[in-house]
Amino acid sequence: MTREIILDIVEALLLLGVFSSLTNQKKYIVTNKLKSGLFCILYVCATCLSTFYVNNLYHTLTNIVVSILLLKLITKTSLYLSTIIFSLFFTIIFTTETFVQFIEIFLLKVNLNEILSVNKYLFIFIILGKFLQIVIVILLLKFDVYFKSILINEEKSLFSEFLIQIGIFNLFIYILIFSVLDIKSNKTYNMLIYGILLVFSIIAVIYLKEREKMININSKYKIQKYQISNMEEIMSIIRQEKHDYANHINVIQALCCLNKPNAVEKIKEYVSKISDTIHTSFTYLNTGNDYIDGLLSIKNNYAMKNKINFNVIIDESFNFLKIREDELISIISNIIDNAFEVLKLKSYTENKEISITTYLQNTTFCIEIENNGERIPEEIKNKIFEKGFSTKTKQEGDNGFGLYITKQLVEHNNGNISVESVSGKTKFLVEFKM
Repeated sequence: MTREIILDIVEALLLLGVFSSLTNQKKYIVTNKLKSGLFCILYVCATCLSTFYVNNLYHTLTNIVVSILLLKLITKTSLYLSTIIFSLFFTIIFTTETFVQFIEIFLLKVNLNEILSVNKYLFIFIILGKFLQIVIVILLLKFDVYFKSILINEEKSLFSEFLIQIGIFNLFIYILIFSVLDIKSNKTYNMLIYGILLVFSIIAVIYLKEREKMININSKYKIQKYQISNMEEIMSIIRQEKHDYANHINVIQALCCLNKPNAVEKIKEYVSKISDTIHTSFTYLNTGNDYIDGLLSIKNNYAMKNKINFNVIIDESFNFLKIREDELISIISNIIDNAFEVLKLKSYTENKEISITTYLQNTTFCIEIENNGERIPEEIKNKIFEKGFSTKTKQEGDNGFGLYITKQLVEHNNGNISVESVSGKTKFLVEFKM
């Protein structure tokens, strides 16, 4: 009984570890001791009760349902995410236990019944299994950067679907071995079961790769669509400018045709007036990335319409940066849009500025986006990257996800984002290792 309780506690902590890695909360157990303790207690109670009062056929299914519900209620995650987390957890448990059984069967020349009934074989099975499970969860926590995108990227549905498929198939094999078929079978039968698991895993990985290719193709189409939209807007700007210039030329031509004595003075006066006000709304930018060129050109046009100085200094070309274009566009666009929003709230209208600078520092590609809006208070600066945080009211239509998504995308690409804010200057710095 004591052994079962200890093992259940270890499993509960492992499940919380998987939850921590997938939700980017490495210190969840440490910072939420009360919730973690409550989860462990309820998990142990549920497991023990199902062991004594539920028959073998439904024991595992009961534990799965209860575990997912406990995870949802105590950690406040969605039911869907709780299912994904438990699928990965169950896959780790089943795969490691299957691996240890396989090793014991072939090295110690025993069958599955002996492993589960003979104390010395059972002891080896438990110790090795738990050791492998702990190592895997530690590795997940250490390299959780690869899981940060599960909630925000297009791949989330693909990765989530993959985990759920693997979890369901592992459950099927588990029930097949321990509940439906006679476990007194020989080594050939055991090899058949493990072989089925291996084949399915290979097929699942191949399917995952194919789906990933399709998502990448779809992403490229979206980027092309975005670029076409930018080009259409640029063409519209150019047409408008052409129309304005044509009007001015027509006026000058009319003044010439009047043939009045003061026609030259009037033309000079008119040209002098329009030379102070007329300027191009479209500026060609060479950033090394056609998509960023289009994005910044549109942002520049918006800035000019709102009397904002928009400065772009490209000391290091974007073509050195190996990041998906759609993600790079989202990162830069979100920060610039945030700067526009800040400058809209500025109490005076003169000298509004946004500057974008790229440079290389050692082996780090740096993108600085700076504005001269109001200083961000220290208590707010620590929250601006949090999910759902916004300084605007709901009526303004902001859901507080812009900078949160930006941070997730930057970290997903092994980068770092920081913000400095003093009176009259706020600077976002995005850094990527080359």
